[in-house]
Amino acid sequence: MRRTLEEEFKTIDYVLSSGIETRGVDAFCLAWIKYERQQRKICSFLVFQASAIKPTDASSVRRALANNVGIGHTGFRSGIQRLTNLRLKDEFGDRYAPLNNALDRASKARDKIFHGQQTGQGYSRVQLVVMVENIREWCGLLAALSAAKFGYDGFAATNSMLKAGNLLLTATVDKALEKLGWEAFIKQL
Repeated sequence: MRRTLEEEFKTIDYVLSSGIETRGVDAFCLAWIKYERQQRKICSFLVFQASAIKPTDASSVRRALANNVGIGHTGFRSGIQRLTNLRLKDEFGDRYAPLNNALDRASKARDKIFHGQQTGQGYSRVQLVVMVENIREWCGLLAALSAAKFGYDGFAATNSMLKAGNLLLTATVDKALEKLGWEAFIKQL
């Protein structure tokens, strides 16, 4: 089955419609995980397009990603842009600034919530659900852009380590990695 954004967020929709007292924070946590996972999968997919990486190198790429313990959503986002020469600000248009600001606020909330701490912001369920919807919108915009530009939206396959067979994309990624190489690139994400 080919997963889509809708399929990926179906669990979140179930949580939101559950009536459970903690549905706002639970849905937020799940949405953030989906968001970070999509960023990682798209960035990983793009790195994997490098001509220096062979299909049998998937475990090496996974290991390099796992060894970068400081990597986060902004590193993956930067990596996507550097590997493709796309600027998400330009691609997302008027929605970029409000969604980027919303993700910055959500990231701060995530850091506290995931560690069982108070955010100090007193977020209501409604505010957390708005964060979920902002995350969903960002993921949707990125999925559409990525599918159109590189043929992979970050949700469609369980494995992002696959070759697209897109010579133009491979040339773009090779150019981006030309000075550092893929391993050093991943270390600096």
